[in-house]
Amino acid sequence: MALNSRRLRVQTLLCLAVFILSSVSSVAGQYSDIAFLDVTITPGAEESRTVDINANETYIASGYDGLVAVHSLATLEMVESFVVDGDVLDIKFSPDGSMLAFAMSGSVTDSDTIQIIDMESLALTSKQSGSNSRSESIQWSPDGHLLAVPNSNNGVNLLRTSDMEIERTLNGEHNTKVTCIDFSSLGSYILTGDESGRVIMWSLDGNPTGKQWDHDSKVVTCDFDSSDEKLAVLTEQGEMAIWSFSGGALGEKDFEGGAGLHWSVDDKQIHILETGQAQRILTIDSSSLDDVVSIYLAHQGMDFDIVENQFGTRQMAYVATDTGHIAVYGAAVSAVGQGESGADLDGDEIPDEYDDDDDGDAIPDARDNNCETFTQACSKNPDVETIRQINIRFNSTAMVLEDTFTLDIELSSAVRNLSRRSIVTDAQLSEEEAVLFADATCKNMNQNHYVGSWKDAILLSSGQLTDAHVECSIDRGMSFIAIKDQKTHVAITYSIHFNLSETAVYPLQVTLKSQPRATDASLAHLAELHPIDVTADGSATTQFYYSPWWVSEGPLTVTLEEVDVEEPDFVGKVADAFSNNPVLFVPVLMLIAAGVVVLLRTKNAMDLELDMEDEDKAEPDESGEFENSEEHAENDVEDDGDDELEETDDEEIQPVEEKPVRTRRKSVRPNTSTDGPITTVKRRRLDSNIAQPKEISRRTTASKKKVVKEAPVKKKVKTRRVVTYADNEKEQQNVDD
Repeated sequence: MALNSRRLRVQTLLCLAVFILSSVSSVAGQYSDIAFLDVTITPGAEESRTVDINANETYIASGYDGLVAVHSLATLEMVESFVVDGDVLDIKFSPDGSMLAFAMSGSVTDSDTIQIIDMESLALTSKQSGSNSRSESIQWSPDGHLLAVPNSNNGVNLLRTSDMEIERTLNGEHNTKVTCIDFSSLGSYILTGDESGRVIMWSLDGNPTGKQWDHDSKVVTCDFDSSDEKLAVLTEQGEMAIWSFSGGALGEKDFEGGAGLHWSVDDKQIHILETGQAQRILTIDSSSLDDVVSIYLAHQGMDFDIVENQFGTRQMAYVATDTGHIAVYGAAVSAVGQGESGADLDGDEIPDEYDDDDDGDAIPDARDNNCETFTQACSKNPDVETIRQINIRFNSTAMVLEDTFTLDIELSSAVRNLSRRSIVTDAQLSEEEAVLFADATCKNMNQNHYVGSWKDAILLSSGQLTDAHVECSIDRGMSFIAIKDQKTHVAITYSIHFNLSETAVYPLQVTLKSQPRATDASLAHLAELHPIDVTADGSATTQFYYSPWWVSEGPLTVTLEEVDVEEPDFVGKVADAFSNNPVLFVPVLMLIAAGVVVLLRTKNAMDLELDMEDEDKAEPDESGEFENSEEHAENDVEDDGDDELEETDDEEIQPVEEKPVRTRRKSVRPNTSTDGPITTVKRRRLDSNIAQPKEISRRTTASKKKVVKEAPVKKKVKTRRVVTYADNEKEQQNVDD
């Protein structure tokens, strides 16, 4: 009985251990151990396709369109660049790092597509050779004496590096162009893969070993492990297969796409550059093929190389991005002067004498000369638009904290250039590219650490912060911004959505005990995090604003008081309903559209009826005849007399003329069609080709002009009466009487 109980406890502990390990593995795969750090700058470079690091990890070489560049691995400063005649397709350091070979696209007239750079003198040598027109893979032998390059016969040439002459050829096994080459660690065997998916193992003397593996698409990488016991193959379509040296299958796994593969130094892990919608550098266990950790890329990935420690843990990653840059990923490093003593205005633990941005507004002090204050230098007066911004919003059951930080101009420009995938016609970043960048940033960061840092920094007067999740977005500076813009900052927002353990009680006090720093694998370590612009409010509270909040000021207390909100009227309720539920617009818009259609159909029907009536009225009636408006009229009389009237009693006749008016009888025939006016119109159209009866001519009688006689005007002739003597006597007599 005791034995069974002991066994049960052991089994329980084992199950618990397995669960914990699986949980740790699952959590580890959720965020990256390293994050984006920087980019290389190569003047005049475009479309980086290939990258390689030398054995002692001092140089990084990269190939572009018509250019080869060598940068310092420690500082990323460019050491030398070489202008070449073609697009560089592959680049490889020799095992001892003394030479750098590169393959470029060629033509019929230019067949020297393989060239060598002497790394001691940093100069192109005269060592050149031909290959096929697009050599996508070249490889040094472990001793550095041979260089394997594809030839134009669907095979491989082994060139002596001393004189670049052909030592031997590997032909006859591939039917398509060779796209990958690798030597075994001891140099005794060679792997070759082609565009059709076939992989062949050869002996160093140029004979096939009889081991062949077939895949479904173009092989991009074929690689022996360091012990020559296994080999890994990755195709363009994302098919990865692990084979034993004897030829047996050890495992397979599919990805969205593939661009490169590297074994870790201890062969326990495999690093894969996965292409597709969400590109990433994925590390998997070489035995179980389980995911270990990922670096999500916010840009294209064409090729990559890894720097590891002696335990096989990756420390740095360098990615060719199809732009003029090589993207660099790694763990955050301490800035120059960090931790030193001295005056530190922004509180970032970098004294002002070392800090190139004293006020923390993402504007370097050397260019910080545009501000509104005249009492102190602009480098000591932060711009509230570009410092870190915190916006806290409450409702009855939740709190949302939006943390926005701004990148400096130089880094913002590099990020925009890296993020381009499909440039719109005006050379601006699309919204899709901005979303991809935000998603990659969110996937890489340690969200649990980030949530925990803010949870520890916030103290509420009532309730506690519980379950939380993080969302990432681009606040500004990417969408519809020109690729080569050198003035616009990129601002990134991390939003934490907390639940409240109990309903918020007002007045509510929120104490910000400290200013959290950058979290693991986020871009926050590349931005200025102090001071902070703080805003807080609620759905029915007063608003709080404080800016800038300096580290030296200590904790900040935010108080939110509830305000009375008037009950909205009917219109307000409707407006709120539509604003809170945008889906309500759909039926309303459908009803409006239906009403418009009904109105249009009604108007069209009315217009059609009016047109039919006008058409019927315009048709002459068979019995209609023009009639005289006046049955009798008199002839016109013309008067040729002068305008001035003579002093005469003659009468003059003034004619008044009336023009004949032609009228016709109008009759409307009733519509005898029972099918309605539309059918009548159709019938007329169908009968339009039938001969119409000849129109009967109708007599037209013109009305005569009527002459109207005006009353004669009689002019009175003025006369002067002559007074006589008799008249005077008569007048005197009348007076006497």
